[in-house]
Amino acid sequence: MRLRPAFLVTFTLGGFVAVAALAFVLNWIVTQDVRSDQLRTARASGELIARTAYAQRLGHLRRPLSSATLHALDQATAAAQRNGSLYEVVILSRSGRVVYSPDHRQIGVRSRLTTALGAAFDGQTVTNLQSPTAASSGPKGQRRLLVTVPVVAEGGTRPLAAVQMRLPYEPVAAAIKKQSLRLQLILIGAALLFYAAMLPRLIAASRAAREKFDPKTEILMRELRFALEAEELELHYQPIVELASGRVSAMESFLRWQHPRLGPLPPTEYLPAAARTDLVGPLTLYVINRALRDCRSWRERGIDAGVHVNLSESNVLDERLPEEVGKLLGQWRIPSNMLCLEVTEEAIAADPEHAADVLAGLDEMGVRISIDDFGTGYSSLAGLRDLPVGELKIDRTFISGLASVDRDAAITRSIIGLAHDLDVRVIAEGVEDVATLQQLHALGCDGAQGFYFAPALPLAKLLAWLSAPTLRDADEAGADGADALGADGLVTA
Repeated sequence: MRLRPAFLVTFTLGGFVAVAALAFVLNWIVTQDVRSDQLRTARASGELIARTAYAQRLGHLRRPLSSATLHALDQATAAAQRNGSLYEVVILSRSGRVVYSPDHRQIGVRSRLTTALGAAFDGQTVTNLQSPTAASSGPKGQRRLLVTVPVVAEGGTRPLAAVQMRLPYEPVAAAIKKQSLRLQLILIGAALLFYAAMLPRLIAASRAAREKFDPKTEILMRELRFALEAEELELHYQPIVELASGRVSAMESFLRWQHPRLGPLPPTEYLPAAARTDLVGPLTLYVINRALRDCRSWRERGIDAGVHVNLSESNVLDERLPEEVGKLLGQWRIPSNMLCLEVTEEAIAADPEHAADVLAGLDEMGVRISIDDFGTGYSSLAGLRDLPVGELKIDRTFISGLASVDRDAAITRSIIGLAHDLDVRVIAEGVEDVATLQQLHALGCDGAQGFYFAPALPLAKLLAWLSAPTLRDADEAGADGADALGADGLVTA
C-alpha cells in the first residue's frame, strides 16, 4: 500500500478526533443514564422520607394540625437536616394551603399551584433540579433537588396533600462524576491500546512514505531514470553449476549501477524505491534485454548456459510481461528455455491468482519459472502445487549452516526430496566451502551457486572465467572438491 505523509498525519489526527468524539458521545450517554439513575435514587429517598417522617402524622387534614403533631414533624425535619438528607420541607393541601412548614408562620398561607404540585396531586412523584438561587437554605452556591411527593391517607387512593422537599444534589453530582471519570479512563486505555497496536504499521508506512517522498530519494529516482534511458546500468553474473556433471548451466544476473556522483551503489539503495514507482516495469525489461543480449554473447562462444533474471511483485502482476518477454526472446534469438525468471514467495502472495495467470503465460512460452529464497516465505507448498514452477532455490540462510547445523541439514534434505517428488529442480544459494558442496552433492541437490565458484562478475570477467573455470579455493578443495562436481570438475560446455 502506498501512503502519503499527509495521509499518515490525517490518519493520526483523525484517529484522535474520532476517539475524542466517541469519548464525548459515550460519556454524554452514560452520564445521562447515571444522572437518571441517581435522580431515581434521590426520588426514592424523598418518597421514603415523606412517607415515614410526614405522611404517617398527617391524618386526614380535616382540621389544622395539633401542636403535638407539629412538634413531631419539627423533630423529624431537624433530624433529616442534621444528617444532611434534607434542606427544606413544606406540606401543601390540594387547595394550595401550607399545611406544614418548619417556619410555623407560613402555615395557612396559600401558595401558587405549580406543575410539580399538580402532578403530585395526580399521584406522581416529581423531581426537579434547581439552581443555587432557587433555594434559600443549605450551602450557598450549590444546586438542590426539589422532590414533590403525593401523600395518600391510610386506606385512601386520592392524594390529600403533597410533601415538597429540597434535597442536596451533591451525592448525585459526585456519583455522576465518578462514573464519568471511570468511563473516560476506560476510553483512554482503549485508545492507547489501539494506537499501540497500530504503531508498528504506522511506523512501517511512515518509513515507506519517507523513502518515497524523501528529497534525496526523489533525486536518486530521477537519476536512475536518466541512467536507464542512457543505458548506463550494467549486469553482473554469478555462475550456477550442475553438481552431478560440474557443468555451468546458467548465470544469475544482478543489476549494478556505477553512479557518477556517488560511486557504485548497492541494489538495496535504489531497487526498493524503484519498485514503488513506474520505473519498475521499464527497469525489469531493461535487465531482461541486457541479460538476453549477454546470453547470446556466451552462447556464440560455445557456452550452452542460460540466464536467470529476478522479478518483483509488480512484474508478476503485469499482464503485459509475457508479450514483452516474447518480443525480447525473438529479438536476440534465444531459446525460451534458456531464460529463467525468479520470483519470491512474497511477490506471489500479494495476489496469487493474478500472479499465477502471468506466470502461466510465461510457462506456455517455454520460459522457466524459479521460486527464489525458498523456505523463507509462508506459501512454499502452495507455490509448488499451484504454480508452473520448474525450479526452486534454497535460501542461503539454510545453506550457510548445512555442514554444522542439524536442523538446516534436515530442512534442506526435506526440500530436495519434496521438490524431486514434484519433478522440480533444486538450486542451493550461498555455497562458500567444499564441505557444504559435498553435503549438497550427497543430498542429491541439482545445482549450486555462491562464492565457492565465483562472485557476481561483469560480462568481460565472466567470459574470461568461463574460458577456464576454477574454484575460488581450488588449492584447498583438492580431489574432494573435484569429486563433488564429477570426474571432470568444472566445465562450461
